[in-house]
Amino acid sequence: MKNELIFTVLGIAAFANLSIAQNSGTSALPIPEGYKVVSSNISGNGQTAIVGIQKDAELKYLSFKKQNGTFGAASENNPLNQLIGEGVIPLNPSQSNDGSEIYFAANNNGNTDIFVITKKKGQWSNHVSLGDSINSPENEQYPAISPDGNTIYFTRLSTKAIDKRCGVIFTSHRNPGGVWNKAVDVPEPVTLGCDAAPYVCPDNKTIYFSSIREGQGKGGFDIYYTQRVDDKMWIIPIPMDTVNLQGDDFSPTFDYESKKMYLVQQDVKKKSNYNLYSANLPGNFMHQPVARFYGKVLDKANNRPMASSITVTDVFSSNVLSIFKTDDITGDYDFFLNGYNGMFLDYTSPNYSHYIEEITPDGKEHKQNNTIFPKVELTLNVFDSDMYEALSSDISITADGKKQNIKIEEFAKGRYKMDLPIGKNYTLKVTKDRYDDFVFDFNLDQVVIFDSFERDAELKSNKSRIIVKVRGLEPGATTDVTISNLSTATRFSTTLTTDANGQCELLARKGDTYSIDIMKKGYTMFNQEVKIEQNGGKDDYEVIAEIAKLQENVKITIPNINFETNSSVLDPSSYENLNKVVSLLKLNPDIKIELSAHTDDKGTDAYNMKLSQQRAASVVSFITNKGIDKTRIVSKGYGESQPLVPNTDDNNRALNRRVELKILGTVSNQ
Repeated sequence: MKNELIFTVLGIAAFANLSIAQNSGTSALPIPEGYKVVSSNISGNGQTAIVGIQKDAELKYLSFKKQNGTFGAASENNPLNQLIGEGVIPLNPSQSNDGSEIYFAANNNGNTDIFVITKKKGQWSNHVSLGDSINSPENEQYPAISPDGNTIYFTRLSTKAIDKRCGVIFTSHRNPGGVWNKAVDVPEPVTLGCDAAPYVCPDNKTIYFSSIREGQGKGGFDIYYTQRVDDKMWIIPIPMDTVNLQGDDFSPTFDYESKKMYLVQQDVKKKSNYNLYSANLPGNFMHQPVARFYGKVLDKANNRPMASSITVTDVFSSNVLSIFKTDDITGDYDFFLNGYNGMFLDYTSPNYSHYIEEITPDGKEHKQNNTIFPKVELTLNVFDSDMYEALSSDISITADGKKQNIKIEEFAKGRYKMDLPIGKNYTLKVTKDRYDDFVFDFNLDQVVIFDSFERDAELKSNKSRIIVKVRGLEPGATTDVTISNLSTATRFSTTLTTDANGQCELLARKGDTYSIDIMKKGYTMFNQEVKIEQNGGKDDYEVIAEIAKLQENVKITIPNINFETNSSVLDPSSYENLNKVVSLLKLNPDIKIELSAHTDDKGTDAYNMKLSQQRAASVVSFITNKGIDKTRIVSKGYGESQPLVPNTDDNNRALNRRVELKILGTVSNQ
């Protein structure tokens, strides 16, 4: 009772502040002479109007479209006229917000039900009944679809009413799945039994309707204003006496752009004549402020219009509030939002990206074109997971188990670009010899916002174990072992410490060559190269590293010491191992050595002796230039006099051409 009193007082206050704005004597839109107007409806965005006219028993519908803010000339190119030609008589049509749907009443086996037709790709569908949740064995007429498309109002006619057009206003809500809920009557005091022709304003809350009410109005049907406060509470209807006349005032509709009401009114003098009039509305009867969003959705790839959907979601609850559609041909969208909570607007189309923005309705107009796209550009960086070096590789793409024919461009070493259509869950497989396959999923069958992505493919090389077993250490002693990859652009080295058994191991990359180096104070140095075979390679490579204590007469063959042909000039390939000799001498500053050079048997004894002496001297010069005291080194050339193996073939001769280091003793003992 308290709430009813509050609404009554609000109603009186609103009525008291009305400013009179009666209609003029001329029709608001051009109507052919001799016809009376039987219905009118303007789409929620105010861009199209449908006016029903009748002469004798002939019913037809006129269409009007806005041109520069003004309705243009009438057109009979209206889908309702086509239905009439097919024997269907549509009554009291109501357009959706953008005019893409038309709801109307029509005869259905002896009584009237509510139907809808929908425009898709420029063509109108067959008329479809709204089903048993809306229609009943009684007569349903005067449908009114809300601008958000979620709510429909209609009148269920009453056979006991004082006027055959009277009835009770019902409403139904459409759930997110598109199904209409069971219709329920709008509670008293909104509907009292002789009501008709509701119209829903852009705020989805303000309702205009025609009604005959005892002790109210000016005679016949009058237009009333009400507003839904929440799901169960309404403002008590107020007669809109600024527009009502003595005769029937019927079929109210509202032009959002001009802020005018259009309505069908009875000629007071000629009762059988009805015409279409318009009237300015005072603020008391206006709907609540709404934010209008309109524009186009375009394909970013070619700027063409897109048939799309716009889903409105509450920021806080994630509940879907509305779903709007763009025009299938023009890509136009036009909808209203009200309230005070934040919302997400999600523009998308099947197999396209999503354009998502967060908004709060502000009562203003927002015109913007939004773009979505059908493909994303993926940049794939392929590199070695150990060395971080770029790798050219093979890439295959599948989706749903099927190979995808997608162009893949390598624009730099190990860097690839490809365009992937949205709407599939892709599996990319990167393969390269000597490496494990790299497989990853790239899911575009979900919400995609960005048009470019970058991913890394870190390829792991195939591995074998290098097991180094050091011999010659004292029991329980350990030593460091340096293992260097000689096959990488920048030599990658790892230093390991042997266990108590003199053993260590490393996972090595198949197909690469490694250098095994040991340098421990007081011991001879060790160096050996190991090639890790790729095809048919072993899982384990064992290296026996023989070292010995540095004591008198111990010899060390220095590997890979090379000279120019028939020359004592060192080849640069020798520098690395000679630097190791320098390190050995620095690590053990008390030893004195002999550096000797040896040749094979080619050439005379005298020539080979002289050449070996020169080569030994060249090696000594290299070492002393690195800071080693020359008094610690004796240079000796032996020619061909001390072969390691018989000079019977080229391989043996190569072994005999060598440089050796022999411990002579310590500096203090010399």
